[in-house]
Amino acid sequence: MTLFNIVAKNLKHYFKHYFLYVASMTFSILIYFIFVSLQHNEQITKLIDRGDKVGPALFASSFILLLFVSIFIWYSNSFFIKKRKQEIGLYSLLGVQKKAIGKMIFYENFLLSTIALIVGIVIGELFSMLFSMILVKLMGFSFLVQFSLNITAVIQTFIIFLIITFFTSLQGYYIMYRFQLIDLFQARNKGQSIVKPSVIITLLSLVFIGISYWMLWNAPDSKNWDDHFGRNLLITLGMMVIGSYFLFHSLSGFFVQLLQNNKAIYYKWKNLLTFTQLKSRLRSNAVMLTTISVLNAVTLIAFGFAYTLYYNTLGTMEEFIPYSYQYEIASKEMDEQITNIIRNNKEHEIIFDDTFDYIMAKGNADSLEEIPGGYSYYDNQFAVMSETAYNKLAKQLKREQISSLKENETIIVNKNFIGSQDENENNGKPISLPITNKEIHLVVADSKIESLFNNNTVHPAVLIINDIIYEKLKNEYSIITSHIFKIKNEKDSAPLTRKLWEITGTYLSNIETGFNFHSFSDSYGEAQSVYGLLIFISSFLGLVFLSATGSIIYFKILTEAEEDRKRYTTLKKVGMNRREIKRVIAKQYMIFFLLPLIVGIAHSCIMLSSLSKIMDINFITPVVISTIIYSILYGCYYIMTLITSNRLVNA
Repeated sequence: MTLFNIVAKNLKHYFKHYFLYVASMTFSILIYFIFVSLQHNEQITKLIDRGDKVGPALFASSFILLLFVSIFIWYSNSFFIKKRKQEIGLYSLLGVQKKAIGKMIFYENFLLSTIALIVGIVIGELFSMLFSMILVKLMGFSFLVQFSLNITAVIQTFIIFLIITFFTSLQGYYIMYRFQLIDLFQARNKGQSIVKPSVIITLLSLVFIGISYWMLWNAPDSKNWDDHFGRNLLITLGMMVIGSYFLFHSLSGFFVQLLQNNKAIYYKWKNLLTFTQLKSRLRSNAVMLTTISVLNAVTLIAFGFAYTLYYNTLGTMEEFIPYSYQYEIASKEMDEQITNIIRNNKEHEIIFDDTFDYIMAKGNADSLEEIPGGYSYYDNQFAVMSETAYNKLAKQLKREQISSLKENETIIVNKNFIGSQDENENNGKPISLPITNKEIHLVVADSKIESLFNNNTVHPAVLIINDIIYEKLKNEYSIITSHIFKIKNEKDSAPLTRKLWEITGTYLSNIETGFNFHSFSDSYGEAQSVYGLLIFISSFLGLVFLSATGSIIYFKILTEAEEDRKRYTTLKKVGMNRREIKRVIAKQYMIFFLLPLIVGIAHSCIMLSSLSKIMDINFITPVVISTIIYSILYGCYYIMTLITSNRLVNA
């Protein structure tokens, strides 16, 4: 019998064990190929016209995916080699040379990986147009993507994964040189000792996780986080991971021991069998379960965050972009042309059409608290508006109007994109605005967290002042007049906006006019494209992480199931039927799947709650939806593992 025949028989014999590994690897290669092909797809980059954002985003995602998949393939390969140590030892005992055994393992892994590589690329190429259309749809575009063979993506994917396959195959080749023959035969005979959970480590797990949760929950309101964000985040995440490890190492075992101490629960036949090895296995698998819980948390955070932004796109844009169109009147002719086009458009009825004046003044506001992305990063430059002008806008926008301001009072109006603003933190603090040979001193009477301009990066903060003081400032600064429109169905007004851009383009080229034109449809389209790209990337990366984490638990449980086969055979001989054994297996495996999922959901919820407070966006609905979907897909791995292991030990 030749070495090739042995390899072929081994692949046929072990294929059912390798199937999920090959399937997970194939899926990972498929997703990587999709990202690479989209990155090099000229149709996508031309359509989106933001290749500078899409290309780097897809490249970064493909790099993260490649790094994760490389680790997963290396781990899985090590796992299967360890599983076959006894068989390898038998080959050596029969006189087969180490070199020949190494070649056999090398060829087996190389063939399986090559099959996964070819299948992944073929499926990815067949479905590349579908995934391109999904991306285009998520980004809010209507465009029929044409099928095209992306040779660059094929070559890049093939070369990279061929290199990974070569090195993982070498890992198997050198197994005979890393272990003694006795170690190979004793690989499955290492028993699990009964361990007693540590009370100290149990308490440390609660302390570490509790402190990390407390730090994250209070982060939005903490000045210490503003000053030392990177350091605090690193400490918090480190404590969360260590606490999770201690949880699986001792806290879970301590909980099992409490159940064992309850005689009414423990001495039930099925519970006795379920709890017998659970403490030891939870502790021995603490690193794996911690890794799975962290990956679950990362996936849920990424997908929950991206889906929240996408889900709230319209509501967020309406808060930050209050008008359908806003532009500074550079000339009467330009204003008339834009106004006529909007008024004559029958598809979008005008809700209101108005103008307002303001001035730009550079004041002294050193005593004010910094607002991230706010006035403190713009050399204390403010848009200054009269009380009457503000109340006119507030009436149009159906907001609360302000009562009469004293001559030395001002109200700050600003809405930062990442939220976390305190309306009262600057009340009573001074601001001064310079005029000829003197300064006007004002005191902050109140603050409003809202937008008055379509583009807050141009106008970082607005000062509302008394009408008399405003008249004095008008003589010192140039007056800017803005024309605003609010129309119906503004998110679908892109065709109208394109017509307006044809007119405004000539004025935009004239820098001296200082002309600014900002539309809701442009901002909404850009936000939808960015958030659509985020949800596309996070969804597919999340699916890869899910397939990898589910596969890792699947591999581990099946190995332990093979080791337990003799025990379950003995139980059947003493009268335990197959249905009872299936229930015992289901209970034990449910804990292995459920614990890291619950911990991952808990970690993600506290992180997303903190983000919700920072960004002032409701995360509840999209996070609940994404968590349910993830849990259902994760549960499919549990069902698959249960069916396979039941066939293995309960045949």
